Amino acid sequence: MENSDRLFTLLSELDDNELQSIWSNALQCMPGKDRFDNATHLQRVDLISMEWRAIHGHTLRNRFRAAHALPWKRILIDVADKLRPGWGWTSYRMEDAHTEEAIEADIRRMFDERIQGMWAKMSPTAKEKLAQTLDGEFNAAASTLTRTGKIAGLRSITVSSLGSGISSGLLTGAGAYALAQGTTSLLVGGLLGGALYQLGLWLVVRLFGVWSGVQLVASGGVAAVGGALLSAPAAVVILANAVMSTSYRKTIPATMALLVAHELRRQFDEEKV
Repeated sequence: MENSDRLFTLLSELDDNELQSIWSNALQCMPGKDRFDNATHLQRVDLISMEWRAIHGHTLRNRFRAAHALPWKRILIDVADKLRPGWGWTSYRMEDAHTEEAIEADIRRMFDERIQGMWAKMSPTAKEKLAQTLDGEFNAAASTLTRTGKIAGLRSITVSSLGSGISSGLLTGAGAYALAQGTTSLLVGGLLGGALYQLGLWLVVRLFGVWSGVQLVASGGVAAVGGALLSAPAAVVILANAVMSTSYRKTIPATMALLVAHELRRQFDEEKV
């Protein structure tokens, strides 16, 4: 399984901070469990894989699974079924010809469609209020991430720019990248792979919070949920209650965290070429 399963590949390409976030915030494991805090990068990947597959679904069958036995495709199908609008399941089956990459792309598409649906239902006044709120929070978050008190040349998030980013697809049309890049020119360049990536991820998380009803407030300039500060890239793991039953409260956030992190990296890498 270790040599062929795509979950290992995706996890191994994250940095240690992102692995720590999935372990602690999504899977809700204590840092010291199984000596995770002192483990090497590859050992952390292995521990996350075992924990993730063991708890997915919370059924009695989990107790009899071998370590790493649950296929990544099975996890993806379950997530896609939960995100699908309306009643019923998707058409994906373990034995079909759909690749894991194809299901991942469909999950990102359904995510975007939910955000676009939220935006379409908002009144002009609500859109203006959201843009103003995000603008203030984004300025504070940018300052926190770049460790400066002020960023010269920071442009505002407006109803127009926010609507454009959402309508083009945050995760399917590089909307997250365009929105983050369009807000500040100063972060492009040496900080492209760092602060700009994190700010794009911050925007995705913040907008999901608005759609899902997860209350996000500004605390010290950084979005917070239930008093816990959310600084990107770890922030995406708050993807929560609106799209899942209790059974998947851990593994669906972990899946979205993993897919969003990779998609935003891809968007930013393409724009650098």
